[in-house]
Amino acid sequence: MTEADSPEPPVVEAETKEKRRQQNKESWARFKETRRRIYGTLSKEEYAVWEERAEEAGRAVWEQVHAEATAHAEGTHLPTRTLEEQIAELISQLRRIGNNVNQIARTLNAGGDMSDDQYVQMLIELEALVTEFVKKPWGTPPPDNPSDS
Repeated sequence: MTEADSPEPPVVEAETKEKRRQQNKESWARFKETRRRIYGTLSKEEYAVWEERAEEAGRAVWEQVHAEATAHAEGTHLPTRTLEEQIAELISQLRRIGNNVNQIARTLNAGGDMSDDQYVQMLIELEALVTEFVKKPWGTPPPDNPSDS
């Protein structure tokens, strides 16, 4: 057996293990400086409530607890999935309205080779979008919102 084939001497192996142990200890100390753990116990019923709320929001239970605690601490509203979908629809509607306004402005600024009937038609479409937008219940939170109870 040659020196290259012989296993690493025990002294070097022990030094390597000690070095890794020290690095882990330092890493954990840095982690503890910036993070704090919270421990608690829930009954099966309480956990089931959190589990249901997390599932509805598409989050893990701990993510839901953290999201609601953060929203409460910041004094903000944690939207439910339904409300997030309504917000996405609101943004979509606003974009459509903006696109129509831009089309009308572009045509007018370019010298307007549209007939009066075409202008009227575009304004009717824009009015329909605005009316549809206004009639939606944007300001009403959904009844299943857990943070309103």
